[in-house]
Amino acid sequence: MIIMGIDSSTDRLAVGLAEGQTILAEKTLDSSREHASRIIGVINDILNEASVTKDRIEGIAVAIGPGSFTGLRIGLAVAKGMAYSLKIPLVGISTFEVMARRLLNDYSEFFLSAVVRRGEYYLSRIKAAENIRENIALISEADLLAKIGTVPAGLIGREPSGIWNDIPALIPVDKLSVSGGELAVLGAEQIILGRFDDIAGLEPLYIAPSQAERKFGQP
Repeated sequence: MIIMGIDSSTDRLAVGLAEGQTILAEKTLDSSREHASRIIGVINDILNEASVTKDRIEGIAVAIGPGSFTGLRIGLAVAKGMAYSLKIPLVGISTFEVMARRLLNDYSEFFLSAVVRRGEYYLSRIKAAENIRENIALISEADLLAKIGTVPAGLIGREPSGIWNDIPALIPVDKLSVSGGELAVLGAEQIILGRFDDIAGLEPLYIAPSQAERKFGQP
């Protein structure tokens, strides 16, 4: 079963292909605000590298956050469009779930975080691969250091204020990049078990409303 993984939740755009537990090809691009104009090209690059045609893709795994409001929408729109047109399953996977899969090999317990907006973060304390989404909370920057304490912690995405320099046990940045291939492997595991999402109903994982919703009270 060949699965494509698509992540656009941070400044980095990651796409990968996996067949079962084997990563066939993957590419990560520092595209920042150019996700919308670059994503189709990256997908085509991956397909060409793996010598796989679109009609051989049997499912898509897409990162649903936490992450950039606009970035998540771009990746999800492309993943939904492909799933509809190819008539294949779509599964949404939290960005934290992808990271936890790798980090649990090195840490028995750790925090993962992502910026919501200046002064606010998503934060999840992770001890196992299960129930990660249910443990994601919104926390203010003022409470961040006290909440984390001496537990290893990593920030996914951009650091806006410098407070992460004060984290006692900081997880190295090179361990925190999202892999499109790893995302595809996770997606394959879920799809094989029949655990996939309604294409029309799948939405990004938001713990807090967007800036527009806060200001105008509407999506």
